[in-house]
Amino acid sequence: AEDLFLRLAPELVDAVLLRLPPGEPACLVRASVVCKPWFRILADPGFRRRYLEFHRTPSVLGLFEDDGAYVSTSALPSVHPGRGRLADRPLDCRHGRALLAPYSRSFREGNAVILTVLDPLTGRLRRVLSPVDEHVLWFSAAVLCAAQGCDHYGCQGGHFRLAVVTTSDAGVTSGWLYSSETRVWSELTTVGHPKVAYYANQGAPSVLVRDALYFNIDGIIELHLGKLCLSKFEKPIAGKGRLMTAQGGGLGFIAMVDVTNLTLWSGEAGPKGAMVWTKLRVIDLKKLLPAGALMTQTVDYGINGVAEGTQVIFVSTFIGSYMVDLKSRQVRMVSGRGRNITPYTSFYIPG
Repeated sequence: AEDLFLRLAPELVDAVLLRLPPGEPACLVRASVVCKPWFRILADPGFRRRYLEFHRTPSVLGLFEDDGAYVSTSALPSVHPGRGRLADRPLDCRHGRALLAPYSRSFREGNAVILTVLDPLTGRLRRVLSPVDEHVLWFSAAVLCAAQGCDHYGCQGGHFRLAVVTTSDAGVTSGWLYSSETRVWSELTTVGHPKVAYYANQGAPSVLVRDALYFNIDGIIELHLGKLCLSKFEKPIAGKGRLMTAQGGGLGFIAMVDVTNLTLWSGEAGPKGAMVWTKLRVIDLKKLLPAGALMTQTVDYGINGVAEGTQVIFVSTFIGSYMVDLKSRQVRMVSGRGRNITPYTSFYIPG
């Protein structure tokens, strides 16, 4: 049977390889060493393009925990050595890159905080002096691809942009945008943020929707990449919750409104500039998670991560953190309980 499979026409082999799951890139690695004809198919740039167009949505290949540890969720190893060193904390992952900031002041240059842009699969990194100085204790930041014409299915290398958002104890939120091409930070307009606790801006997660980044900072801060300005919107409910990409590509929000139920909303800007939220659906987690995971007497539960552009979320429970695919309803434990998770999504195709 194996010999018969190896004698398949190249176009049939190509069709089979295209359907190997992107969430397990080790399958592609193993296929590349089966024989030279298969290796040539996988190494062809045209196959990479077809593979990305076929699957479109990158998979979660790993995750960063609070202490900078990188945990692979596939059989593909990582070259990132950050486990347990407490040298860097994750701020964001997007377009095949991770953004890290130092815990210790010893990882600063003068008064400036040094940000690290990392590809955890290859180990390529670049360090950038941020506009945040030692007097700013809390800030949030995001990374995104800046390559012209990129479809972002499988970003690897190339120019990138960084966004940094800080909130002062006077209730003013400021922002900056960095280009790796010009190596210049551009300061954005500020926005009033009254009654906010400035420590709420402590690595707040973000989501990219069309031409804007949204940060969940005691309310929602919009950073418009084209207009270079900040705006503030209300969340659909007060308290805990996470921004995400809604089905259809718009802005979404997800929260556990009680111990067992997830509620999803979709947001659109209204005629007067306010955000209008529409409740989409409610999901009973008891039907997805193992028995005993959602014990009512524990406070260590909640949504502790969202994979942007997918329907994959991470839920911290009494017995650990689970990766939950809301579309396929697949669930598996990936980390301990009570840890914030920054998922890393990408495509990996062996060269």
